[in-house]
Amino acid sequence: MLCFRALRNGRHLTTAGVPDFGVLSTILTWVRRPHDESTACPELTLHVGGSVGREHREHLTWCYVNNIRAGDVLTVEVREYLEADPPRERRVDAEVGLDEVARLHLRRKGLEAQLADVNAELWERGAA
Repeated sequence: MLCFRALRNGRHLTTAGVPDFGVLSTILTWVRRPHDESTACPELTLHVGGSVGREHREHLTWCYVNNIRAGDVLTVEVREYLEADPPRERRVDAEVGLDEVARLHLRRKGLEAQLADVNAELWERGAA
């Protein structure tokens, strides 16, 4: 099995791997927004995750670190034949096991909720 071994300043964070078929990712993200608290202190996060299952419907998280600092050394080793740590979080999509009509109903429900939020915001701004 191919694994990602993540380290921060030489200290082991996690070893992530999926058997057979799936997705494995390591994402380092920097965010600085103009109009909120991240202006003074940008967000710097590391996420090690992936997905497995038919159509990749089960999402896995091995590591989420939100206190990365300038000067930290982040290392990702791509290794073969390591044993992966168990994921800290597993989440299955709500659509798993649904037929196409049920999926469309679920999607419609989500879109109706988004539309209600947009209408409420327009009303608050006097633009409804």
